[in-house]
Amino acid sequence: MQDINREETKQNIENWFNAHSEDMMGDLGRLVGINSIKGAAEEGAPYGAESREALSLAKSMLETRGFAVSDFEDIMITADLGPSPPLMGILAHLDIVAAGDGWETDPFEMVVKEGKIFGRGVIDDKGPAVAAMYAMYCARELCPELKSGVRLILGSGEETGLEDITQYLSKNEPPPHVFSPDSHYPMINIEKGRFAQFFSASWEKEPSLPRVVAITGGKTMNVVPNRTEAVIEGMLISEAEAFCREYSEKTGASISVAADGDKLAVIAEGAATHASTPHLGVNSQTALLEMLAAMPFAEGAGFGYIRALNRLIPHGDWNGKALGIAMSDEISGELTVNFGVLNYTDTGFSGNFDSRTPICADDKDLAGLTQAAFLRESIEVTESTVSKSHHTPEESPFVQTLLRIYEEYTGNIGKCETGGGSTYVHDIPGGVAFGCAFPGVDYYAHGANEFIEVEQLIVSARMFAQAIIDMCG
Repeated sequence: MQDINREETKQNIENWFNAHSEDMMGDLGRLVGINSIKGAAEEGAPYGAESREALSLAKSMLETRGFAVSDFEDIMITADLGPSPPLMGILAHLDIVAAGDGWETDPFEMVVKEGKIFGRGVIDDKGPAVAAMYAMYCARELCPELKSGVRLILGSGEETGLEDITQYLSKNEPPPHVFSPDSHYPMINIEKGRFAQFFSASWEKEPSLPRVVAITGGKTMNVVPNRTEAVIEGMLISEAEAFCREYSEKTGASISVAADGDKLAVIAEGAATHASTPHLGVNSQTALLEMLAAMPFAEGAGFGYIRALNRLIPHGDWNGKALGIAMSDEISGELTVNFGVLNYTDTGFSGNFDSRTPICADDKDLAGLTQAAFLRESIEVTESTVSKSHHTPEESPFVQTLLRIYEEYTGNIGKCETGGGSTYVHDIPGGVAFGCAFPGVDYYAHGANEFIEVEQLIVSARMFAQAIIDMCG
């Protein structure tokens, strides 16, 4: 494309979005209004009624704009523009993580204030999905005779393990050039592997006091827990308060205690963030375990396991040193660990952790190493899942096209980076993650008050439209 034509195309794209941004915000608001967390399977809704409702709404939006939409097994939808088979694909998801606590607005009512859009999913990944939809609308109107096709693929099972895209790819060939707007700019061309492990233990109920009766920690392994609660009995509140003050200072979590009948309720509040960046949050679960392990409870199996968990995944150990799996390489960085879920009663516990692994870990026996560590503490590993890293070379023409567009539209340097999250492109050769988070901004993607700036979302949509025209026009 000649420079003069390119500048004209860029201006036409900008003009188009100036005219359609209000519609775009309206459609996003409608999707945000659906609590599309994965639920119990129903007829015609394998991932629950709300997930199916989000897909159905997106399908209706696309059909209203004149696109023929295909439904894949009630878990994904696809819409094509231009000749088949498509040369390019855009993959986004409409499912979300649990809203959690601490919101200043209703997480399921989109709010726009001071140039920011607030609501669950506005950055991860409903906002980017709507940006991709509108990029398709724009490209069709500005370049109606595309030489090659583009396919939009929207799913509903990304947050719970990518099972939807796995099922889709088992029956469908992806386009040769694919990106997912489910990460950050400039570009993620390396996605770390993922290693998850589930573990548990049980014992006979112990009457000795003082003791821990219950611990309720995180709900999702891929989120750093921002609130963990414990119930203890047989201890003076003044004694517990002293530990709360000490360990609030030590851990960075806010830990408090209150009387609850003849027991004490202890609450640790931290800061949620994505499991791939545990150092950016404060894990309330590991903070509370560190405090409980130091308190003078009666000796017994339950208290022994609390101390064991604190030894295995101590507060602030984001790299798996205590588990014996700390490692890093120059190209993809360090291994990370997030102790995501813990449910403890007075007769047993279950929990899990989420680790993001560098390229050098692909040939290591991570499951064996950690299982040995847990067995030394008499804790049973009940399940392990391991996926390898993903790498698309920076020299790829598709990669270079997207980086050039990013530089043109933002004025920032386009470069490739490593991401800890797994997106839909993880098992797609040549796939990359492109947007929508801009560098240096914490959007609270899996936490309270998730947001994206209005202008950033619109600029992303414009870049996606330019990518469709550059690759397929």
